[in-house]
Amino acid sequence: MDFAAAYIRVSTEEQTTYSPAAQLEEIKEFARKNEYCIPKEWIFIDEGISGRKAENRPAFQRMIRLARQKNSRLQVILVHKYDRFARSREDAVLYKSLLKKNGVKVISIKEPVPEDDKFAVIYESMLEAMAEYYSLNLAEEVHKTMQKKAEQGEWQTAAPFGYRNENKSLSVVPEEAKAVRWLFQQYAAGTSLPTLARQLNEMGLRTHQGNTFESRAVRYILNNPVYCGYLRWTPGRRADRDYFTPAAILSKGGWKPIVTETLWESVVQRLQSERQPERRPRPTESHWLSGMVKCSACGHSLAFGAQFKNGAQQMQCSGYSHGKCSVSHAISTARLIPALLSAIETAARNALPFSYVIQQKPQTQENEERAAITLLLEKARLRLRKAKDAYLNGIDTMEEYRETKAKAESEIAELEKRLSLIVQQSPSESFSVPPLPDFFRSDDFSMEEKRLALQAILETAVFEKKSDCLKVIFLWS
Repeated sequence: MDFAAAYIRVSTEEQTTYSPAAQLEEIKEFARKNEYCIPKEWIFIDEGISGRKAENRPAFQRMIRLARQKNSRLQVILVHKYDRFARSREDAVLYKSLLKKNGVKVISIKEPVPEDDKFAVIYESMLEAMAEYYSLNLAEEVHKTMQKKAEQGEWQTAAPFGYRNENKSLSVVPEEAKAVRWLFQQYAAGTSLPTLARQLNEMGLRTHQGNTFESRAVRYILNNPVYCGYLRWTPGRRADRDYFTPAAILSKGGWKPIVTETLWESVVQRLQSERQPERRPRPTESHWLSGMVKCSACGHSLAFGAQFKNGAQQMQCSGYSHGKCSVSHAISTARLIPALLSAIETAARNALPFSYVIQQKPQTQENEERAAITLLLEKARLRLRKAKDAYLNGIDTMEEYRETKAKAESEIAELEKRLSLIVQQSPSESFSVPPLPDFFRSDDFSMEEKRLALQAILETAVFEKKSDCLKVIFLWS
C-alpha cells in the first residue's frame, strides 16, 4: 500500500461547487479503491485562497516541504482536479518537477492520465493549460463584475476611516466621522497636513490598520470623495491614492455623506494647489550628511529643507514633517556642521590615520566587462540567498543546500577574482587626505566620498532640540 497526501484547495467564489468536504470525500473514496493510505496529518487544505500563486498557499507549501524531507514515506499526492494543484503552468511544471526528483507523483482523481500512454504528458499539459485559461478568464469576469458594481455605486472594498462595511455598503462610525468632519474643517481653515496628523495622533486615534496617522494618510482622507457620498474606482489597477485619473469611475453611493460636496471640493482645490511645489533644480548628488543625523524623540533622520541666503540649509526631523513626531527638531547646517566637525576633530586625535585611493574612470570595454561581471555576481548572490531561504523554510534538505551553496560560493569567488583583476588594471591615483575636519570642508572631494568617509567613522549622531545638544558616537569609541 502506497502512502498518499490529499491536497484540497477552494477559493471563496468556489465554495459551493468545490467545497473542501466534497473534495476530501471523493479523494478518500478514490484512495480506498486504489489502495492508498492517507494519514490524517497528511490532509492539506487551503480554503478561501486563489490558486494563481503557489507561494501564497501555506498548506501547499507545507505539503511540498513534507515531500522533500529525507526518508519521507510520501509517494503520491491526490487532488480533485489538476487545477486544484496549480492554475499556473509555470507553477505546475516547477513543483511537479521538484516532486518527481523526490519520487512523488501528482494524481487527479477526476482526470485520470494513463501512465503507459506516450501521449499522457501532452494530455496533462492540455489540462494545465485549460486551468490557466480558466483562471485568466475568471479574473477578467471578476473585473467586469467589479466595474459594473462600481458604476452602480456599490462599495466593494474595506471601509475607509469614518465608516464600517454593512450590507454591501457603508455605515457611519460616529466617533470617526466626527474626526473626519473636523479634519475637513481644519484643513479648509488653513491647518497643514503634518499638524493635522500630529493632532489626530495626540487624540489617540489610529487608522483602520492600527497605524499612527501621517501626512499621506490625512491627504488620502481629504482627497477621497467617499466622504461626500461618491465612489471612486480605477479599473485595471489599484486606485490612485492621491489623484483622479481619466480612467476613474465616479458614481453616487448609497451611504450617508460625512461632509458636504461644497466643503469636499474646496478642500480638494487646496490639495491640488499645494501639490504643485516650486520647481527647483535637484542636486546632482545627496549631501554627505543625508540620513546620518537622527531625531532624539522618534529616531527618524533629519531631512534637508529650505536653503538660506548664506548657503546653509534647514534640517528637520522627517517624522515631524510627516506628522508622526510631536517635536520639531529643526536646525541649520550652519550650526550643525561646525558642531559635528568639532566632535570629529576632538575624537580623531587618538584615531588611526586613513587614506583614499581614487579610481579613474575605466575604458569603455573595461566598463562594460565590469558591469557584466557585477550583474553575474548579483545573480549568484541572489541564488545563494534563495538557497538559504529554501533550506530554512524546509523546502531543501541540508545536502541540497550545501551543494547549491558550494556551487554559488565557487562562482562568486571566481567572479570576484575577475573583477579584482579589472580594477587593478585600471589606472588609479592615490593621495593623502587632510585632517578629518579639513577633509569634510574641502571642495576637492565629492559628496559621496565624504558620505562614505563619515559612515566609516560614525556610528550615530543624535540631535536633541530641548537641550540643544548633538550626541555623537564614533566607531572607534
